Amino acid sequence: MAATVTIREKNTSGETPTDKTSGTVRFKNTDHATVDVTYPLIVPVANTEYSFEKWLRLYIGATGPDAQITGVNFYMDGASGWDADVKLWAKAVAAFSTPAVPTETDDPPLMDVNGTPGAGVDAFSYTSGSPLSLGAGPYSSTSADFGSYLILVMEVEIGASNQVLATETATFEYDEI
Repeated sequence: MAATVTIREKNTSGETPTDKTSGTVRFKNTDHATVDVTYPLIVPVANTEYSFEKWLRLYIGATGPDAQITGVNFYMDGASGWDADVKLWAKAVAAFSTPAVPTETDDPPLMDVNGTPGAGVDAFSYTSGSPLSLGAGPYSSTSADFGSYLILVMEVEIGASNQVLATETATFEYDEI
């Protein structure tokens, strides 16, 4: 029987989980998973605007794999449908930290494990042919998170158009045996 796997967004210092499987992740100026129009990112008149980090992680529910899950990856379609002045940064990390808003000195945002700014990578550079690894596995525990955390941050620069952005699709893949 196939494992029940969900995508969960983790918010606050307590890692409050929200199921985002087949759902929407809204990049905002607050640390919560609610999909609404409050706390929007605003096109800045100076400098750069960043969203709060979005921490995503996969979760095996009560129905686990027959044996194990391996080869966990993340990717996009390779081409942003957004304005050139809107960017999405991605990074995989092993341990959770309370979501924060990067500063302009962190450009590109998302620090590395040593706290060095600039470790974020353009999320659209991860494709099905060259995905971001979220862990090799094997994973078999039920009712448990698995793989690395995926951190995403949206950046809005001065020249961006003031508009609601088109939907983009992110893909998580894994092998189950």
